[in-house]
Amino acid sequence: MSWRPLTEGRNGFFTNSILAEIGSKYGKSIVQIALRWLIQRGVIIIPKSIHIEWMQQNTDISNFELTDEDMATIATLDMGYSLFFDHYDARTTHMFME
Repeated sequence: MSWRPLTEGRNGFFTNSILAEIGSKYGKSIVQIALRWLIQRGVIIIPKSIHIEWMQQNTDISNFELTDEDMATIATLDMGYSLFFDHYDARTTHMFME
């Protein structure tokens, strides 16, 4: 499950050139490409938005499919750690237990 899969825009997410290039092939936004990538990997997504236009865009991802090459290219963006907190740090567990 992916909670806030768009990283709140951290690390230049909304301007990522790789996602933008792939998006241009399909006529889709960076956000739509990222969400589609997660869906194709079997991840349940819970994107957050308060803007109706973005909510509509978030749901308009079922009319295309990323190629294996696109999927592999996007996978290279994985930094190997969370941009929100360290899952391996005991302080994180403590934070959630309070």
